Amino acid sequence: MKGKIAIICGLCLASGLFFSQSLSAQELPRGEINWVGGYVTGIGYGTADSSGNRIQDRLNAMRAAEVGAQWALVEIIKGVRIDSQTSVENMIVKEDIIRSRVQGMIKGAHIVNRKIEWQDNVPLATVEMRICFSSNTGDCKSGQSLMAALNLETKDVPPYVPPQITYTPELLSSGSKDSPLQLPQERASTKVKPPLYDSSKQVTGVVFQLEGRSFERELLPVIVTEKKDKEFATVYSVKAVNPSIVRTYGVVRYADSIDQAKKIEYLGDNVMIVPVVSVTRDNMIVISTEAARTIRETIRYDNNYLSNAKVAIISN
Repeated sequence: MKGKIAIICGLCLASGLFFSQSLSAQELPRGEINWVGGYVTGIGYGTADSSGNRIQDRLNAMRAAEVGAQWALVEIIKGVRIDSQTSVENMIVKEDIIRSRVQGMIKGAHIVNRKIEWQDNVPLATVEMRICFSSNTGDCKSGQSLMAALNLETKDVPPYVPPQITYTPELLSSGSKDSPLQLPQERASTKVKPPLYDSSKQVTGVVFQLEGRSFERELLPVIVTEKKDKEFATVYSVKAVNPSIVRTYGVVRYADSIDQAKKIEYLGDNVMIVPVVSVTRDNMIVISTEAARTIRETIRYDNNYLSNAKVAIISN
């Protein structure tokens, strides 16, 4: 009975803290999922009753703001999409070890901004915390990452994802056509823009341009193309990436424009721009067979930029 009372009291205390913070933080931002930057932010607000000791009051307000930022991170991070069937919240609910890792990561989240203002003798504190998708992506340079906490390099692709096109060393070195990439030529009536890149130099990465097509950003996107039988074959997914790369750099970067994508240093100085043909109901990105062939040709001769996740998606 005492144990139950202690738990209830603890929950009441936490609820009261959150309620008081909510009142003081009405209409104020709580954070966001920043797909271009590669991170999630949580913003917390805190205050403290004036005790006459400004140093102690400042510390109390900052502690309350940090708790609020962690709470905001918990709520916002739940909405991060892993694929079209799974969110971070799904994994936290289903797997205790994942929930424990995410909780530990939130407790150790990086504080990127903190400030305090005084109204009369009352401190008003603001704390912004950040969790990175991967440990070395975009604006993040951190030892902890969401990809590592979720162990996504071992995650199976959803059942709707078609078989992966296999780019074996023998296939790439010989240029053999006896492969799943024996695809039909584009229909004459279908006007598909060809991939754009400098063919005089080695391709260093690939950018898929959605050109306004509806797509939900996710950590593990899937790129497919149409085969002879009008079924799909997977050109790119997490299974095409070296597992150590998944933990360090993730699977994809996002940009809002071509110029922004070209500034992503990790992609190199000769990126291929691939127009997207369509997006399936399962949120898979479809590219033309010509683009799939071009990708195959440009990853030959020990230049498999797909396995190094040198991939970006322009959402707008």
